[in-house]
Amino acid sequence: MVNNLKNRNPSAHETESIDESSFDGRELRKSVTEEFNLSEMSGMSRKRFLALMSASAAFAAAGCSNYKDQGEIVPYTKKPEEVTPGVPNYYASTCTGCSQSCGILIKTREGRPIKIDGNPDHPVNRGKICAKGQASILNLYDPYRLRTPKHARSSGQFEEWSWNRADELIVSQLEETVRTGKEIALLTRAVHSPTTKKMLDDFKIRYPGAAVYSYSLFHDENRRNAWKKCYGSGELPVIEWEKAKIILALESDFLGTDGMAVEQIRKFTDGRNVMNSSAFNRLYCVEGALSLTGANADYRLRLRTDAQLEFVTTLAKELGGSGPAAGLSLKEFAQKHELSEDILQNLANDLKSCRGEAIIYAGSILSEEVHIAVNYLNDLLGNTAVFSQDHQEVSLLPLSTQGEIETLVEKMKTGRIGVVIHFDSNPLYHLSRQFDYAVALKSVLLSISLSESENETSRNCTMVLPINHAFESWGDYQVRTGILSLQQPVIAPLHDTRQKEAVLLAWMGKNASSVETVYHTYLMNRWEKEVFPLFRPRVDFKTFWYSSLHDGAVEFQEQRNAGRRFKSDVSVLNNTIPVAGVAVALTESCFLGDGSFANNGWLQELPDPITNIVWDNYASLSPGTAKVFQLNNTDLMEVRLPQGAITVPVLLQPGQADNFISLSLGYGRTIAGPVGSDVGVNAHVLLSKQSLSGTRVFTGAEITKAPGSYQLVSTQEHPSLNDEFTKDLHLKRKIIREGTLSGYEANPAFLHKDKSESMNITKEVEYPGVKWAMAIDLNKCIACGACVAGCNVENNIPVVGKEQAAKGRVMQWIRIDRYYSGTDADPLLSHQPMLCQHCDNAPCENVCPVAATNHSPDGLNQMVYNRCVGTKYCSNNCPYKVRRFNFFNWRDDFQNGYYEQQPVSLVHNPEVTVRSRGVMEKCTFCIQRIMEARQHAIEQGRELKGSDVTTACQAACPAEAIVFGDMNDSSSNIARYRKHPLGYSVLEELNVRPNVTYIAKLRNKSNATTKK
Repeated sequence: MVNNLKNRNPSAHETESIDESSFDGRELRKSVTEEFNLSEMSGMSRKRFLALMSASAAFAAAGCSNYKDQGEIVPYTKKPEEVTPGVPNYYASTCTGCSQSCGILIKTREGRPIKIDGNPDHPVNRGKICAKGQASILNLYDPYRLRTPKHARSSGQFEEWSWNRADELIVSQLEETVRTGKEIALLTRAVHSPTTKKMLDDFKIRYPGAAVYSYSLFHDENRRNAWKKCYGSGELPVIEWEKAKIILALESDFLGTDGMAVEQIRKFTDGRNVMNSSAFNRLYCVEGALSLTGANADYRLRLRTDAQLEFVTTLAKELGGSGPAAGLSLKEFAQKHELSEDILQNLANDLKSCRGEAIIYAGSILSEEVHIAVNYLNDLLGNTAVFSQDHQEVSLLPLSTQGEIETLVEKMKTGRIGVVIHFDSNPLYHLSRQFDYAVALKSVLLSISLSESENETSRNCTMVLPINHAFESWGDYQVRTGILSLQQPVIAPLHDTRQKEAVLLAWMGKNASSVETVYHTYLMNRWEKEVFPLFRPRVDFKTFWYSSLHDGAVEFQEQRNAGRRFKSDVSVLNNTIPVAGVAVALTESCFLGDGSFANNGWLQELPDPITNIVWDNYASLSPGTAKVFQLNNTDLMEVRLPQGAITVPVLLQPGQADNFISLSLGYGRTIAGPVGSDVGVNAHVLLSKQSLSGTRVFTGAEITKAPGSYQLVSTQEHPSLNDEFTKDLHLKRKIIREGTLSGYEANPAFLHKDKSESMNITKEVEYPGVKWAMAIDLNKCIACGACVAGCNVENNIPVVGKEQAAKGRVMQWIRIDRYYSGTDADPLLSHQPMLCQHCDNAPCENVCPVAATNHSPDGLNQMVYNRCVGTKYCSNNCPYKVRRFNFFNWRDDFQNGYYEQQPVSLVHNPEVTVRSRGVMEKCTFCIQRIMEARQHAIEQGRELKGSDVTTACQAACPAEAIVFGDMNDSSSNIARYRKHPLGYSVLEELNVRPNVTYIAKLRNKSNATTKK
């Protein structure tokens, strides 16, 4: 991969932003014009052809080919009772995309899952899920999933086997291993299912000598160990963020990747309600790399991750703690790290004045010592009052320690392990190279990989067994005391796969009527014996079971450790580590996680919320540090640590701490499928053995400029923060409107003091019935990207790939614009979701020569796809740049896309047209959902109400920042937001009358501080 990087775009020059570097100017390749090529029609150019056409309608008919679906029709021989053609079914289940285990509702049409949303009955996520959960439906239909068992030949090639043949070989080898006194190792990722844990325990009983090892790339072990030392319990408290008036996040992206983000977003934004501005919280963030949490902070201080313990010590001294003896004063600390003393003093004052109503939260990437110090501070301030009294976070299966994995590897190398089973795990990619796991694996006689798709580990195993996707599986999950979530299959296995637990049960001799039902039976038996009695029910078990499946989750009383008395030694406050050299932090990718979603094109093409870069990872460093090392955007640099070295693209990131580099993990997969392989750089090379325990920050890195250049692809550029002409254009043009909370309370109408009335020269069109409108609250929107992912799934948005994204051809209907103001060292970020504004005076409508874009009676700016001829006049005339043109035929010419094989087309929403090449498209306000709601209203004999419709982006938003409805209904939420004094329209001086209202962002600044 490094060699590939060195050969990219050698003619780069020094720039202020990524897009200013030179691009290849050619617009289209030959493949783009393969449907029909106008330039080859009698030597006639496209422009000449259009000029000679006397009727636009004639060209409309000529340009719309292949609109009839070519798919096969497979009728029911006997229609299932629960399936009605054209009517969706919904099933409650659990998302397994990460450790949050959110409750979900899976929408199916004619038996195939097509959409995922949060389960509103789930007590944790309450109807919301993240972008990864939204897009995970694509993994079910991934055409590159494993489809049949495979066995490695001596030549290294794999041959297909039957399940029976594979079972016979494996069971005989397992029994032989036990007989000869060797050990069986089962390596799994973190286990969050109590029934799976019990099954693993039963496996160890069935095969004496078997041992289970578990690992996780991102976990809370440092926080958990610190809590146990401080309070005697390993069960972490659940923080009730909505109760906190002051929040201090230390290297914690709790709004992004740290912890139960979906729940945390909802609870945090509960304190950002403009309808009750007196309850606004205040967020401080101290971090080295700019994160989502930092971008949404009222105050942000840039500080290297390895200086956090020193900061906590300084803060403890200021707050009057008895532990620190040698900590710096706030003034000394501010001078040492070039921070604002005013902000630090204001932070200390806020924490003092809000005792018991504040929370200090340290990120999982920080050391155990920092977490102990933070626990001490929270106890000192009485902040444990914001911890939940009802629930605690649980860890079912302890993660293996560094020493345990080292012992496993040594046993493998010396032949003491007869069989190793990779239980849906990929250690060759995830674990540090220092473990030397690849060499150890070759010494094991039988190595087995249970996996959905081929990966780096399965390629090096002797037996590869395909397993079910989560939507084809049964299961249960518990990440919190007193709450159990159920998982149920919503579709039969698409391929010759088995549920991973069923595979082990079959080897244990647990024979049910068939292997397809063995784990279902096992799950029900455990629930009947262990879960059902907890409820003291008055119904029989089957009634309870089906009720639980229907709801998706159950709550029960569970004994928990209520002890909250701090008892740890706080001597760590005196053990600050000197900060020197260049530090490197390896972080979690916003959308790819640990790399499991690498082959998901929707997530690869989802712009990073801070940089808006797609299809890559990169080394972020401050402009000041880049200047020292003579680096710039488009450059490559080598990062060298004792455990390894990589060559990686450079990104100059405003707000980054000096001499501090951040780099996302989860990229650089070599075997992940055609979408995810060789995308980005494999930063796992820089992991050490200690990373297994959470250490992902390394000091003493050697940084050198590497030869060659590399062009990162960003969907939005930003001008220089040092150019007075371009600086703050988004504020000068009033695209972004902001203020302070205190300023708003003093003058609620401050936003409209300079507003002038606009007048039309023609009579305005009246909409006496329902008129649809949307409001987006920028105080609640944190730019998590869930709305973009939800829209992609709902509206069949194609994946265009990196090359087309570089040309500005990303097809997403909603984008999240990111704007910088301030300075390179202390930037202020503003985010704004941007979609079709459905203008009353839509400038796109009056330039379309074929009236393909027009207005509906209920105020929608609508598209008629089979009338569009692709002139792109509408896009040119749109001031918001929200229209997307299809340069490829995504309907049936899939060779230009990333998913050219079946069954990926099964994910398409049948209510939404898959657009053809040459057609313009844009946000429709989910017209298909409006039509469905209208049909239901007709069936019920009533008028359609605005509250009947929830758009896909609105349903996905965990912050509930999006409001949609009938603006003519004065009692509706949308009417309240449109009349709010903070409501405004983007570019309203153009008088296009947009029907999307934005609520200006308020920053909760103290009057005692000044903006730095």
